[in-house]
Amino acid sequence: MADSFKKKAVTEESAPEKPADAWKDAVVEKEHQPVKVKSDVTYRQMENEIVSIAAQVKSLGERKTVVEAEMAEIKKAAQG
Repeated sequence: MADSFKKKAVTEESAPEKPADAWKDAVVEKEHQPVKVKSDVTYRQMENEIVSIAAQVKSLGERKTVVEAEMAEIKKAAQG
């Protein structure tokens, strides 16, 4: 069974004007499967997690390139 998402009823903070993307801050209850574990998340939190993951992917790609270059040097030294 897939995870389910339900918008939670929370008291609204009084703000003079909400930005157009204010919906991203709505708290949604996520019910994890198979064991029912609940956590509160927002779209913005998940959006920020995606940005963090992308940065990690980039960093790991750069590290992979460095390690592969070092491996080539080690192979050359070992064979030479």
